[in-house]
Amino acid sequence: MVARSRAPPSARARLRVRDTRRLAEMMLQRPATGKSTKTLKADINALRRFRGKACPHFGKRGVVEFFAQQSQGDGEASAPPRFNKYAGWVEWQNAIFLWVNAVGGSFDNAFANGGQQINWYVGGVNPTERSPVVRRLLALQRDTQVILFIRPRSTDPYINCGPCSYVAHNARKKGFEFTWSLKEFSSLKKSEAFQGIMAATKAGAKKHARQAAKWA
Repeated sequence: MVARSRAPPSARARLRVRDTRRLAEMMLQRPATGKSTKTLKADINALRRFRGKACPHFGKRGVVEFFAQQSQGDGEASAPPRFNKYAGWVEWQNAIFLWVNAVGGSFDNAFANGGQQINWYVGGVNPTERSPVVRRLLALQRDTQVILFIRPRSTDPYINCGPCSYVAHNARKKGFEFTWSLKEFSSLKKSEAFQGIMAATKAGAKKHARQAAKWA
């Protein structure tokens, strides 16, 4: 009887094994072992497909790993990317992700123009216009997209709100304030996930008003 040679695993099978391994590492809270996101590219096509949707993986790390470009290759590049989970942003070669809590958090991230504009804070220790991420945000290149991820509450998954454009900044505000405009707002506002963000924001504002009135 002639033994059959086993066919090599397909690319899809290899990706499935890799994604299973990544999910296990996230669940076990193992530290990321891959390259820094600053040396990698975010998957712009995946970001476009999932615009207006909640990320299927929870938290900042889940978002970063989900949108790490799948064509980075094997080995170190395919391991979970490293980034500063305590910062309000993640830098890639071709993008900058901004994190926002619609309700709660260290800063008051308020919407304007019906939800099209939102303020975001750099945070950290005394950020200035000389801070590296601020300099990059103020001098954006054409090949760099600023992508906004918002979660209604800290216990909810982040929602990909797509690319945004610079409106203004105020270095005098505590935390260094930026104002951004959602580029795809016309389609984003129809998204059920984004409507959930707006609903949570309104509910949070009403709760804050009731608490303020109570102690007035």
